[in-house]
Amino acid sequence: MIKEVAFVAIAVSDAERARKFYQETLELKPARSQMGGAWVEYDFGDTTIGVGCHPAWQPSRDGTTIAFEVDDMDATIERLKSRDVTFDIPKTETPVCWMAQFRDPD
Repeated sequence: MIKEVAFVAIAVSDAERARKFYQETLELKPARSQMGGAWVEYDFGDTTIGVGCHPAWQPSRDGTTIAFEVDDMDATIERLKSRDVTFDIPKTETPVCWMAQFRDPD
């Protein structure tokens, strides 16, 4: 039976654009790379996010959602806005947390 999540995969259409977004804009550190950089993994403790570009994988604006925890939400939002990240949902209080939503380039 399923005991844990091994990784979450995000399909992208342009590997270099995705690399710049995840590594330069979000400041994520790559843990592993395969397929000539078309697949890059980012580790967060026991969780891995894989970002990949392949003809069989189609990105979707209605696709995967990932929730990141940050130390200072207001500062993080301002830093991302200064890097031209657009938020679909501004900082909002929910019954379980504060959240804001943005999208990657795909």
